[in-house]
Amino acid sequence: MKWHRETDGRILLNLDRGEDLRSAVEGLAADLGLVGARISAIGALENPELGYWDAKARLYNKQVFPGIWEMLSLNGNLALLEGRPFLHAHVTLSGPDFAVKGGHLLEAHVGVVVEAFIDPYPTELPRRMCQEVGLPRWEPGQ
Repeated sequence: MKWHRETDGRILLNLDRGEDLRSAVEGLAADLGLVGARISAIGALENPELGYWDAKARLYNKQVFPGIWEMLSLNGNLALLEGRPFLHAHVTLSGPDFAVKGGHLLEAHVGVVVEAFIDPYPTELPRRMCQEVGLPRWEPGQ
């Protein structure tokens, strides 16, 4: 992992093959004391596990996509869940047949490289369980 903080506070992040994407991003956020941020990235992921939220059943339908997939886009945020940075991200992936897959990013390792921009928020962005939907969600201004 390599990272650099720009003078405007934005963080440029480069992850290497084999790194656990979630652990790397959440770990860096904890080390830097980030309390909220927006994240976007491109690169390639290996064996990504994606989820689709089934609102009726209140659970994720999960699927692992074997192999290395081009990550066309990762869009998400970092918020505090139980006092620790938590990455909530959605990804769009493409395989060798150029078919596009997408969903909630559950787990993934870097397949080749990941390049990310992290834009920190100046105020805390807590995430709390919402009983209505069955998921933790933002509580801005709390």
